[in-house]
Amino acid sequence: MPEARNVDIDVAQQIVERGRAAATQLGLNAVIAILDTGANLVAFARMDGAWLASNDLAIAKARTSVMFQAPSEALGIPLELGQPAPHFDHLNGGLLLMGGGHPIVEDGVIVGAVGVSGGTPEQDAEVARTALR
Repeated sequence: MPEARNVDIDVAQQIVERGRAAATQLGLNAVIAILDTGANLVAFARMDGAWLASNDLAIAKARTSVMFQAPSEALGIPLELGQPAPHFDHLNGGLLLMGGGHPIVEDGVIVGAVGVSGGTPEQDAEVARTALR
């Protein structure tokens, strides 16, 4: 089995900076968390004026995305008849099914995840997507 790859600290810092710029442009005071594939915190930024609870929310969104290898909001979409159900038997430390968590992909391999909190779920998802560009 190949060894898991993890997000590089320099890449994580670049994602955080792009996320901060996107949040500023939207007028948000956001928290941005980057986790590796083992759900370990790699980078974290809390903008001035960010709501304190956003710290935990950003980490939970990133954890959800890295655990399920999908955007956090995709896991909260109601299922349609005939659709497969998500597999939820490895929950550890919380799960957050709202926008703002996205996997970090390098060369087709998930190396971590970003979590953003500070706005609506839609705004948080937009900041996360912009940070990953």
